[in-house]
Amino acid sequence: MMKYFYVVLCRTGTFLSKIISKVTGDWFTHASISFDDNLHTMYSFGRLWAYNPLIGGFVKESMEYGVMRRFRSADTLVMRVEVDKDKYHEIVSYLEAMYAERKKYKYNYWGLFLSKWRVRVHSQKSKRFYCSEFINYLLERFGIIKPGEFGKVVRPMELLQLGQSGKGEVIYRGALCRFVTKF
Repeated sequence: MMKYFYVVLCRTGTFLSKIISKVTGDWFTHASISFDDNLHTMYSFGRLWAYNPLIGGFVKESMEYGVMRRFRSADTLVMRVEVDKDKYHEIVSYLEAMYAERKKYKYNYWGLFLSKWRVRVHSQKSKRFYCSEFINYLLERFGIIKPGEFGKVVRPMELLQLGQSGKGEVIYRGALCRFVTKF
């Protein structure tokens, strides 16, 4: 039996999102992963408090609270990724264990800053990630993509390669708050 998870790319209206877009030229500036058909709960590395971009870590996101609540109309692209039931449960269990120990994980500010110039500043031992770096790490860890397939440094826009490679399918583009799966 096959199951789905969702890679969510968005462009919020935060000051940091606007700066990232201006500096990189990228449209999408944030990436999350969800296991809900309605994106009720998403996991990512982002700000711990909706109005403070300076303190980040491993977070759950939702349209009901935090940044996503403030920017429910954020331009969003959703890709559906099909995996077998066992792999799906492995990924879910891994994320739940990470979330239980979320205080051990930190935001990779240097990695985000230097990603513009494709400079990698990351060590999985350090438990520091920025959003798209984390999603790429999960995709590699669970064999969805080969290590380095999307590059050494991965910004949210590189995750679009999931759809282009056939490993994911774009199922939605529009306002986050209007997303409802029809599958």
